[in-house]
Amino acid sequence: MAPLVQNITQVGIVVRDLDKALDQYANRLGVGPWRVYTYAPPKLTGMRIRGIETPYSMKLALAWTNEMMWELIQPLEGPSIYQEFLRDHGEGIHHVMVDYGDRTLAETTAEFTARGWPPVMEGNYLGSQFAYYETEGSLTTTIEVRYSAPGWQRPEPDYWYPAAPK
Repeated sequence: MAPLVQNITQVGIVVRDLDKALDQYANRLGVGPWRVYTYAPPKLTGMRIRGIETPYSMKLALAWTNEMMWELIQPLEGPSIYQEFLRDHGEGIHHVMVDYGDRTLAETTAEFTARGWPPVMEGNYLGSQFAYYETEGSLTTTIEVRYSAPGWQRPEPDYWYPAAPK
């Protein structure tokens, strides 16, 4: 089998209170500054859970240490795999996002599905598509992939924590 994973690019952590988590990660661990976004309709489209159209929303924060992206996620409205994770495990590391090389997202999804890991949650935030695969049972964590067209730029955040970089 050809490897699906080229590199880990992100660690995603699900939390109940994003503001509390931001304080801990920024002021105690020293990670930041954080870009904070609300992912919700109409900016968030194509939302599916286990193949069924399902509206959901979340507030998330992104920060980088060298090339590694940190993501803190607080689920807001609707069912989601983040809500399921909080119910089943409490707060903690939920997923790793991986670089899948030069495959398309459709090819990657087909390969994950062929290996027994269909998409568990999908969405599209302003042209950046993401998919999580049902890998927790066999890999003990969830794998995420994201595809953004060449030239895609992450929009300005809702706000920065603790402050925008100078």
